[in-house]
Amino acid sequence: MAAEIAIINARVRTLDPAQPFADAVAMRDGTIVAVGDTASVREHCDARTEVLDARGNALIPGLVDSHLHPFWGAELARGTDLSRCRTREEVLAALAASEPQRGWLFAWGLDYDAAPTPAEIGEAVGGAAAFVRLSDMHTALASPRALRLAQVTGPHAFGDSSEVVCVDGVPTGELHETGAQDLVLRAAPGLRWPEQRARHVEQLQRLNALGLTGAHVMDGEPATHDLLRDLEGTEELTLRLRVPQWLTPDMSDEALAARIALRDARGRLWCGGVAKFFADGVIDAGTAWLEAPDTQGESTASFWPDPERMARVMERFAAAGFQLATHTIGDAAARFTLNTYLRARNGTRHRLEHLETLPDDLVAAIGASGVTASMQPVHLAAVKTDGNWSTRLGPERAARAFRMRDLIDAGAVLALGSDWPVADADPRLGLTAAQLRRVDGEPVVPAQALTAHEALAGYTLAPAHAAGEEGVAGRIRVGMRADLTGLALDPVDAPAAELPENPVWLTVVDGRVVHQGVVVDRVNVSVLA
Repeated sequence: MAAEIAIINARVRTLDPAQPFADAVAMRDGTIVAVGDTASVREHCDARTEVLDARGNALIPGLVDSHLHPFWGAELARGTDLSRCRTREEVLAALAASEPQRGWLFAWGLDYDAAPTPAEIGEAVGGAAAFVRLSDMHTALASPRALRLAQVTGPHAFGDSSEVVCVDGVPTGELHETGAQDLVLRAAPGLRWPEQRARHVEQLQRLNALGLTGAHVMDGEPATHDLLRDLEGTEELTLRLRVPQWLTPDMSDEALAARIALRDARGRLWCGGVAKFFADGVIDAGTAWLEAPDTQGESTASFWPDPERMARVMERFAAAGFQLATHTIGDAAARFTLNTYLRARNGTRHRLEHLETLPDDLVAAIGASGVTASMQPVHLAAVKTDGNWSTRLGPERAARAFRMRDLIDAGAVLALGSDWPVADADPRLGLTAAQLRRVDGEPVVPAQALTAHEALAGYTLAPAHAAGEEGVAGRIRVGMRADLTGLALDPVDAPAAELPENPVWLTVVDGRVVHQGVVVDRVNVSVLA
């Protein structure tokens, strides 16, 4: 039977040691059926085969973001995008120019180092109700009117490390973690389902246009499965996804059992079987879990008030066959979670997410454990010598920032991603940041830089390994999934600084073209026919 799609005249980097390079690829029924020179691949074609001429441009295994929030993020990234505002004045001007949505003004992506006070936000928006999320989504600022509408008048007790920040018993408008944010959002208008669904579809298409063929989603609930079935049924699911169940400290044993029952839920392009935990919060807000307090005396506790209960729940889900993925930003969070993982081995490859500051012995322990280290190079944008993150940690711990090089040298599998909407989802930025150790500004601990090949492996081979799918994904080889990314320049050969402007000319998921862009060759610019 002939191939459905063939791509010829490409510069194919396969990441297959047996055949590192090729000129053409053919696919059928979502699987690669031929890899080789153009003449040999044409033998798999007939009049029904759609043949795409790459005109000498690059083709690589499909890029996968190993830490992404495509659905949750599409809801949270609501209103004005403040991610490019670098000063408090720019932030206030952007908010003043924003239009409220059904009586509320929403914004997101605010840099901690450019954050105004909630009172200043209220003044800038003329006293309107405003809800502004900071860049990491762990902190939000609510204007005075937003607090009044939500009837938040003082401290509140939560089942996790959420906090309504108060001074002398009066809320300041600063809200730490989801529980505190939800107290205010309960008074705000939510997105209506048609709009919410449309945002999900649009976000998937944007990710495809960046060259992404898959993602390891880092939030999920039973309703997420319903959404995925809906999107797959209408052929609007255009990304291959691993979707966890997000487990929180307030869940009862009965609720946990209901999530365990969903372990084997799956479709053609998505699967469950992952349990997501938060062991801590973030350094910037003082909610991380560090082995010694930060310079303000904070970041000393787990997100779960009872860490031993978190460990028991982890072991319960591991015993049920789940892969465990845990938000571990601080060194204490990482150590506690790793030790739990070592007791909860079950044949899957558990994951540590973020790992922003690690001592030497913990780097070595992670490398020897078989646990996947999942990190986000684009988070380096938030690390400034005199910024909040570095100041809170102090110089010694800030010098341990994002030890990607050391983890690889210790033998760890390093899967890379973005954490969108916390940071830009563009994998080309991630490839650049991993090599240059910066997004903009000065390099951050440049000795931790990766090679171009290691960076590409972090978006291809490592995600496949992390998912236990190295036999079907991560390389361009006969029998592998037909998930492919086409770029104008080979990301291994091209200078790292040029990668953010490296055009995506094709994205193929499961043998289906989900994005078809502009092909750039040395002669002209033309649309792929």
